[in-house]
Amino acid sequence: MTSVQTFGVNDAYLPFIESLQTVQQRAYAQAAPSGQDDPLTDLTQPPAAATNILTDTEDSRLEQMADEKSGPLSLQDKQQDQVLHSDLEQFGYDIFGRVPSTYAPLAGIPVPLNYQIGPGDSIIVQLFGKRNVEYKLVVTRDGNILVPEYGPVQLAGLTFDEAEELITSGFESRVIGVKAVVTMGQLRTVQIRLAGDVMQPGVYIVSGLSTTIDALLATGGIRHTGSLRNIELIRNGKRIAKLDFYNLLLRGRMDQEVFLTHNDTIFVPPIGPIVYVGGEVQRPAIYELSGEQTVEQVIAMSGGLLPTASLTHSHIERIQSGGTRTLIDFSAKSGVAGEKAILNTKVYTGDLLRVLSLEDELSDVVLLSGHVKRPGGYQFRSGMRVSDIVTGADELQPGADLDFLLIKRENPRTLRTEAMYVDLVAALTTPGGKDDIRLQSRDQLIVFKLDQNREDELANIVRELDVQATDYRPARVVEARGAVRYNGRLPLQEGARLLNVMALAGGLKPGADMFYGVIARTRHPSRSIDAITFNIAAAITNPESPANLAIEPGDRLYFFDDKGSRSELLNDEIDLLRQQASYGADEQLVTIQGEVMHSGTYPLTRGMRASDLLCAAQGLTRKAYGLGAELSRVQRYTDDDNAIEHLNLDSGTLLGLCDLTRRMSTTEINPSDSDADLVHYTDDQLNPFLKPMDQLTFTEKSGWVERATVTLIGEVERPGVYAINRGESLCEVMQRAEGLTPQAYIFGAEFTRGSVREMQQETLDELHGQLDELMIELSLSQGFNKTEKAPSEWAGKQDYLKAISQLEKATANGRMVIDLERALTCSAKHNIALEDGDILTVPHTPDYVQVAGQVYVPTSHLYDEDRKISDYVDMSGGHTTLGRLKHTYVIQANGEVMNYKGSRNSSRMARKSVMPGAKIYVPLDVDRMNGTEKAQTWVDTLVRSAILAGIVL
Repeated sequence: MTSVQTFGVNDAYLPFIESLQTVQQRAYAQAAPSGQDDPLTDLTQPPAAATNILTDTEDSRLEQMADEKSGPLSLQDKQQDQVLHSDLEQFGYDIFGRVPSTYAPLAGIPVPLNYQIGPGDSIIVQLFGKRNVEYKLVVTRDGNILVPEYGPVQLAGLTFDEAEELITSGFESRVIGVKAVVTMGQLRTVQIRLAGDVMQPGVYIVSGLSTTIDALLATGGIRHTGSLRNIELIRNGKRIAKLDFYNLLLRGRMDQEVFLTHNDTIFVPPIGPIVYVGGEVQRPAIYELSGEQTVEQVIAMSGGLLPTASLTHSHIERIQSGGTRTLIDFSAKSGVAGEKAILNTKVYTGDLLRVLSLEDELSDVVLLSGHVKRPGGYQFRSGMRVSDIVTGADELQPGADLDFLLIKRENPRTLRTEAMYVDLVAALTTPGGKDDIRLQSRDQLIVFKLDQNREDELANIVRELDVQATDYRPARVVEARGAVRYNGRLPLQEGARLLNVMALAGGLKPGADMFYGVIARTRHPSRSIDAITFNIAAAITNPESPANLAIEPGDRLYFFDDKGSRSELLNDEIDLLRQQASYGADEQLVTIQGEVMHSGTYPLTRGMRASDLLCAAQGLTRKAYGLGAELSRVQRYTDDDNAIEHLNLDSGTLLGLCDLTRRMSTTEINPSDSDADLVHYTDDQLNPFLKPMDQLTFTEKSGWVERATVTLIGEVERPGVYAINRGESLCEVMQRAEGLTPQAYIFGAEFTRGSVREMQQETLDELHGQLDELMIELSLSQGFNKTEKAPSEWAGKQDYLKAISQLEKATANGRMVIDLERALTCSAKHNIALEDGDILTVPHTPDYVQVAGQVYVPTSHLYDEDRKISDYVDMSGGHTTLGRLKHTYVIQANGEVMNYKGSRNSSRMARKSVMPGAKIYVPLDVDRMNGTEKAQTWVDTLVRSAILAGIVL
């Protein structure tokens, strides 16, 4: 350190005669704008331009991992390849891309104490106390400042700290009662040179307060071919400092921060040895080496490892001396010692260090999902059971299935997905019991909702099982169809039995058949179909018995109920059985027809007898003939001729044997107590084995009559609904009803029958179809001068179309014209046999006759037996000019129709035939009708003919 110099002063000199306090306050005010706060002139060339503020909008690696991990827990493993997903760039060079203005020397900043004073610097000295004065002194080229009255003071080569001490001590020792304050004024500018691998080499003028870093940042920086770790500062031909940019970038400090002086040279040599670092590190990049020799040091430069990094799975790609590339693997090194050995591995220039990630899987975890209050992951502990995860029913949401829980498990040896069934109620009731099974790491517990489709919920698991399947090893999937709560394909537990699968399918629906079900099983690799029957009642009675069948992968279970056709449910399997029948082999199918509950075609199972097929059809109907059944069987002969053989069986015996096997399956009877009945079951004459293509037929009882009723309405002594026997007559029912009342109008009785209504409606429908065809023919037919006649013809067609639309509304009434008076005599000739649903309506005697059609006043007239038909027409004003009297017809009250013209035109016949309640109708004159009238009349006639097409008795 340079010694402090002293100089003489004139102690008696006072420029002002003022108080000391006033002098000091004025001095402070004057010093404020002219001292350290005085702005410094920025002489950097070119001037630093203002730059925009940079923001990092791209998610970091840690943020990306946080996004991945913040979702729901999943046991699905992800593939961890050895590809580096980020491009590697040279570390540190991006600092020169956009230079913030704050890197340039700023005016008004405090001068560092180690700043070396040089020619051109301005020194401000302020004296306070006995003497108040300010000196602005500039360092001369020979390094001196010239202090008035005291002479030169050598400052060149001194730091600002040393110069401040020299000046203040000199003034204070020479002038008694004076305090000196030294500050820097305007700083000097220096000329420097940039050389080597820099963006813009050349000569620059910078502030004397600039350092090597300031100069590089202000002039564009270093090329990617230049070194960041060996930057040289040359002064007077000698290297006085070496700059390692990594110290600033990685540690935030500089070991040597030298201010630039005049004629300094900054030299950037070419880049040195490099190493590539990628993968699970904080800053994947290309790094320049400067003394780093180990993996540990390289990883430290890259910011350290990410939490997902795995050193044991990492490696180094290295270029060998012969120009080939090789791989240095760390997988053989494990444990603490192995990790230490990996970190101490030497690195060489050109090495590519791939730091790979851990296996992306959850271990020591159990997942709970489904209809629970808190789904998610739970820590796995050795010995953990189901009851440790689902501690009670309060853990479940309302509507959860307490009877069943599914566990999805990964087999650690085969890596295959497996399913396990758990009785949840039993596990919660008896913790630690056999149903409270032990869990394994990565188990997934699924609790189902009662009203949720399980096939949809388990679709992903089923898909995984399908992927694992081969031709010889089918997917561990079972399919449930029919009378279970959830139909579809479901995962199968190894060793699962019938009742387990039934529980997985949500249990049976109400009305399910407890004694008959079918398993369709595909044999591999032949893919042939076998049918196996099961008895649910027997399996429930004794779950450990063979009745609780073992279920194999690919089985299709069919559950039946009282509704629907069983053959339709089995239709797919029946088609497969038919397709697999080859030449010389019959289809493994049997058929049951007739008076059974569910007739149709059924798969032939091993050991199936006639009574078993009757059980499959759920027994006989009420109409079945209990003493007769026929088994039809195809007999094949050597000459290739086939014949049908018919065997007579006893329906009652077969039904009794069916009931016997059902009761034995539920232990209602002891098998030892029914040995005699079992002899009948195994009797090939009473209960033969079935063969392919057998057909079992049950006939109806002779003379069977379902419950039938007739209805009597109107003027009957005891009207109402009466049950009838088969063949019972109308006369017999009327006798039970005690006959007719005195007011009954026998001639006007109306008798309707359902079968007649159906026949009449068929006639109307057929007639309408004929009219549609007629319209098509009229539209397509060719005629003479059709072009000229088109308007009138088209008008006629429109009329016919309107008439047809009226016909569409017509419905049959089912009326039969009967002679009730003769029927009530109970004679064999006029007897009327009744059918179920017949209705007899007997009105009271009317006193009017209706007149309608082409008369002037269509109305009703008081009945008079002496009047003729023409008299009633005349009483309505007579027929109009469009009416045709000779075509008049009468519809009697009993439904008979009588024409006015012809042989019945005598006044005696007309008067006798017109009865009370009759309707006289005068039609239009056809010769005077237009197209519409013709169509309506024609269609009306057809309609009435169709309605009256029933049986007339």
